[in-house]
Amino acid sequence: MNACNVCESPTKNKCSNCNQVAYCSVEHQKADWKAHKARCFPFKIAHNELLGRHLVATRNIKPYEIILKEAPLVRGPAQISAPVCMGCLNGIEPNDHIECDKCGWPLCGLECPGLDEHKAECQLTQQRGQKVSVQEFNGPHPLYNCISTVRCLLINETNPANAEKFKQLEALEQTRRGSNQWKADLASIGQFIPKFFRTQKFSEDEIMRAVGALQINGHEVPTSDPPHVAVFYTASFTENSCRPNLAKSFNKNGHCILWAPNEIKKNAHLSICYSDAVWGTADRQRHLMQTKLFKCACERCVDVTEMGTNYSAIKCEDRKCNGLMLPTKADNWNGSWSCCECQKQVQRKYIDGILERAGKDIQHMEKNADNSFKYIKHYEKWLPSQHYHLSEVKLLLVQLIAKDQQELMVVDDEKLNLKLRYARDLIQLYETIAPCEVRMLGTLCFELHSAIAEQTRRISLQTSLSPKEMLEESLLYVDKCVNYLQYESNIFVEGHILKQAKINRDALRMVMRIS
Repeated sequence: MNACNVCESPTKNKCSNCNQVAYCSVEHQKADWKAHKARCFPFKIAHNELLGRHLVATRNIKPYEIILKEAPLVRGPAQISAPVCMGCLNGIEPNDHIECDKCGWPLCGLECPGLDEHKAECQLTQQRGQKVSVQEFNGPHPLYNCISTVRCLLINETNPANAEKFKQLEALEQTRRGSNQWKADLASIGQFIPKFFRTQKFSEDEIMRAVGALQINGHEVPTSDPPHVAVFYTASFTENSCRPNLAKSFNKNGHCILWAPNEIKKNAHLSICYSDAVWGTADRQRHLMQTKLFKCACERCVDVTEMGTNYSAIKCEDRKCNGLMLPTKADNWNGSWSCCECQKQVQRKYIDGILERAGKDIQHMEKNADNSFKYIKHYEKWLPSQHYHLSEVKLLLVQLIAKDQQELMVVDDEKLNLKLRYARDLIQLYETIAPCEVRMLGTLCFELHSAIAEQTRRISLQTSLSPKEMLEESLLYVDKCVNYLQYESNIFVEGHILKQAKINRDALRMVMRIS
């Protein structure tokens, strides 16, 4: 029995959404809704020594269910940024912007909806006694290194309610102190702010704590071009997993939406990927150590085969052996590697030579279908079919082969079949190791649906029979596309794909009913 949150009468009934607050009647639940609404989530904030604060599901969470929508506490330009409007954070051109008449920082226009967020650096610049003059617009500008930090430092004046929450976020200042990144930040931000703004308002410790809080809790938000950085409160308590159970989307206002692509069981920890889930394990771990200062031990990172996909493996050095080479020890990707068949060992230097060359060749390759085919044929000598480098090029090929409906109708059968095979393989791969990469998966599902529909059209021209199974498969993948992309705003390419996918889905359903 639990005590009713209104009258404290004993009751077995709990709020069905959060499963944390009890009510003895529907009337009392309605009466308390205004107060309860702000904290009615299907999770609770828990704490332990290893993870610190983290989120735990308080009930079973259904597939596609939103668990959190949250506005940022603070947002600003990325630490490395070309000049952007200090309101909306979109890029600006040398001849297509204005300067703030109070401080000189560039703006896209006086009507910019984000001007309230500009008050922090505007106020500090006015106190400096000299306006800012931004003259160079090509490439990263050093003045922008510090803007988001300034906004964090002044949050107590610009938004006291958010300031209290910001203070609660982890900055890992003691862990960061003395590292190469900390020293670089000290020079470019910690010592720069007092000197440039001519102020002693902030101590070095205060500045470096704000820098740490931004780097540890910051999210890249793609609603501006270039993307900006934002800090969210509750979303910051999600723990890292390289195979997370939450997808992260953003609405057109830059608010964070956390949702579940698959069912999440009660008492499960809620996670997102702090790195890039499509990278190989060694690259993810290196990035996490450099930016978040920890070594990941999620289910994917402790399994060298990455859920049986061998996503980071290479083929055995002995060409007579059909085995694959992976780290000898799961916790040391920089040590020796050995073959699972013949047990031959090689040092990491040999592995690095192959992977660095393969990575550089992708970077320097002109992105067209012919070069992609050549790349795959060449590197299949060293890399298994599901390796992350080959998968990256196959993903590119799926998008390059027949980029629109007109091209799809005239592409030859061989290339159409290749598009179908690669798309099926990639969807299966990424649903296994990166099930929350919803934008990529949604786009792949749309490409596969379109290719199956075209193959069906060609077969139907050759026979009077309706290939029902192929229509069903096409409908399956367009349904998947809609599910994966359902929270993507129409300001993104994926939002436009979603719109077309819904049209195609409804048309297919009608065809299926008629046939």
